[in-house]
Amino acid sequence: MTKSAVTDWDPTSANNTDIAGINIAEGCPAAGINDAIRTIMGQVATWITGALFRTPNSGTTGGVRVAGNATSGNSILQFVDSTGATQWAYISVTSAGVLSFADAAGGPRPIGNRGMPLSAKTASYTIAIADVGTLIANTTGGWTIPLNATVPFSLGDSIAVYNSSGSSQTVTATGGVTLRLTGTATTGNRTVAQRGLCTLIKVATDEWIASGMGVS
Repeated sequence: MTKSAVTDWDPTSANNTDIAGINIAEGCPAAGINDAIRTIMGQVATWITGALFRTPNSGTTGGVRVAGNATSGNSILQFVDSTGATQWAYISVTSAGVLSFADAAGGPRPIGNRGMPLSAKTASYTIAIADVGTLIANTTGGWTIPLNATVPFSLGDSIAVYNSSGSSQTVTATGGVTLRLTGTATTGNRTVAQRGLCTLIKVATDEWIASGMGVS
């Protein structure tokens, strides 16, 4: 096989008898050595720039490509499955060191946590995608659920909120958002009593359910 790229190189030295068709086998013409060296340098530079990593001679299976996304700034992971089909994944790291994959819509999805990270707030707070899978404790001002058009949460996304005060706080559904109290036909803003805990789960485009202790 012609060694047209770094990923074509063979771990067995004796099998590397050409570089992009230039003869580098034992006893090859000396005139081709300069071209061979330059070609090798070009292939290595291309490999580094394109950040293509794959097991040598693995064919179309087992490939992984890592590259930059000029639009989002995320890294791109390209996986080639056993059928040869290309599968893409986008991964990014926030300034706080949180590792995220992108969802089907391209939004960052935090990788699962071993526990439930707690985020403390001291004023009215609008939930964000980065809050999925976390616990938001607030002392005052309550929480607001935004429209899907503003913050495109995925179906099934869940966020827990804790009232870390001695007074009731409100989970406010932005106009156009339906917030249901689990197990009832009740909709609208929800009240979280002092020290109450409420779990919010998105079940439709602009529909959420709320459940928990001290939630009404």
